[in-house]
Amino acid sequence: MNIRNLSLWRRRSVVSILALSLCSLAITACEKAPAATTQTDEKPTTVTTAPVTAISSPVLLRLTGSLRGAKEADLAANVAGKVIRTSVERGQRVKAGDLLAQVDVQAAQLALAEARVSVESSKTLEEINKNDCERYEKLKSSGVVSALEYDQVTAKCRTSPLNVEAAEARQRLLAKNVGDGMIRSPFTGVVTERYVTQGEYVQASSRVVSLAQVDELRLVFSVPEKNYPDVRLGAAVSLAVAAYDGVRFPAEVIHISGAVRETRDVVVEASVKNPEDKLLPGMFADIELKTGEEQLPSVPESATFLENGKLNVLVVSDGILVQRVIQPSPKVGDRIPVHRGVILGEKVVATYDPKLSNGQRVN
Repeated sequence: MNIRNLSLWRRRSVVSILALSLCSLAITACEKAPAATTQTDEKPTTVTTAPVTAISSPVLLRLTGSLRGAKEADLAANVAGKVIRTSVERGQRVKAGDLLAQVDVQAAQLALAEARVSVESSKTLEEINKNDCERYEKLKSSGVVSALEYDQVTAKCRTSPLNVEAAEARQRLLAKNVGDGMIRSPFTGVVTERYVTQGEYVQASSRVVSLAQVDELRLVFSVPEKNYPDVRLGAAVSLAVAAYDGVRFPAEVIHISGAVRETRDVVVEASVKNPEDKLLPGMFADIELKTGEEQLPSVPESATFLENGKLNVLVVSDGILVQRVIQPSPKVGDRIPVHRGVILGEKVVATYDPKLSNGQRVN
């Protein structure tokens, strides 16, 4: 190949390379053109918005406490003896006056029978002495008996009524001992514990059963000293227990302690109605105590949604959706008060739609 042909071949190669490069650029431009056209032609989604408005929200103090029966009692035997009968088990409901257990009181019954005889004897002796006094009164007037004899007889008349009274008191005491052998419920409630079994020997101070009134419970909790001025009788309380996830039960403050404990808190009690027996004495409770009212921004409940365990809303800002995490307060009606996340006057998507997303253009 001569020099002229070599130069010609080189020029043709350069032209071919340039042509291939231009074609490649043209193909790339053609592939990218549809995407650019799609982004330019994307239409905003139409959404319905709701304004962020102010609402009166309760100021809540969050505490913990425990439930107790409105009435609780550990019933003692009151007499010594052998248990001959038990009539209840744990969890059993009883009415006032129901028999719970019975202690053998045969010795007390025999003593009671003896006391009754003693009372009758004392009354008979009182009647005899009374007749003697009347007779000696006449004899003294006639001068037949001496003053010493008269005084001795009439002294019996003064002591006889006292002897009768003492005998009757002993009879009542023994009758009580016999009655105490029948251990009965002092109020309507539920048996929370039974401590004795048939055949067991008990002392007068031995516990037999524990009772609790459960149709109404007491919620006992403590309030820090600094929050004591915020607590009022009749204040609304709500509580939640582990047994009912997501359910809150209403209560009302009925007692406030008159002293601050060494732990720098004040004991407070609230009354909890429990007609369906869902709550039990001893349950641990998470408490929200209402201490006042405050004005907060609020959003419709329908505008909120959960993401990563937190409550979110979609705020419309300059035609763009902005997803925000909010710090809510307890719901008031169909609106949720918000401590942080939105401000008054902003607009949120009224009803959340999973198809909507952060950064999306909307009308």
